[in-house]
Amino acid sequence: MISILSSAVFSMPKSLERENQDSVLHPKQVNDGYLMAIADGVGGYKGGHEASSAAIMSLSKLSEEIKVDNIGKLFTSIRRDITALSSNDESLVSAATTLTVCHVDSSGLTIGHSGDCRVYVKQSNKLKQITKDHTQHQMLIDDGVFTARQLKHAKGKNIITTALSANIVLDYQALCIPTSELPLENGILSLFIMSDGSHNIWEARPRFSDNTLSNACRFATSLKRRIELKGPIDDYSLIAVNIKFD
Repeated sequence: MISILSSAVFSMPKSLERENQDSVLHPKQVNDGYLMAIADGVGGYKGGHEASSAAIMSLSKLSEEIKVDNIGKLFTSIRRDITALSSNDESLVSAATTLTVCHVDSSGLTIGHSGDCRVYVKQSNKLKQITKDHTQHQMLIDDGVFTARQLKHAKGKNIITTALSANIVLDYQALCIPTSELPLENGILSLFIMSDGSHNIWEARPRFSDNTLSNACRFATSLKRRIELKGPIDDYSLIAVNIKFD
């Protein structure tokens, strides 16, 4: 059995004058586990908000846990719901969203991921990134063309290479980390999902005290304050949870 000891969620637009393209599924109990997700509507096309909302709405209806071998089917179903948006409004034909989903139960952590949101877990006094960005920069790093250090200050860092949309070939990452391999501390998993508006600010200075990293509410408060003091560069969302494994 597992239980949530603490959780914190925020999802804010870059400015109050614009629509938030991010949508969030707050931690939801599904059977003996918890389901949570962030979808980030792709800018540059009409329908980013509608696409991310449709993705989260589809997930909110799930009544069964996610397994690594059915993530492809799940993402295909959600993509179909996004494609259906244009049947009522032709201007939404290019609507697209990223999607990062986590399901945690007593057997471990299952992740479905498409785009550039990120999943982190606390390991010692740091956050370890679990997902891989689907961006042009990451593709160049994977192909050995450049190193991460060489691209650190390059422009176009956030140009994504895949998303859920009628006009984009579906690509996704599916992985499962069994409980025995999770970095539990006193039986507690500290898990974080961030949209790019949050993790870009976090990665610029990826440090908080161990007490802050260990507490979902403290972490969310501190990160939100940092983003707002520095000035948001995009819509910014976070799901932070401390989950106890019995």
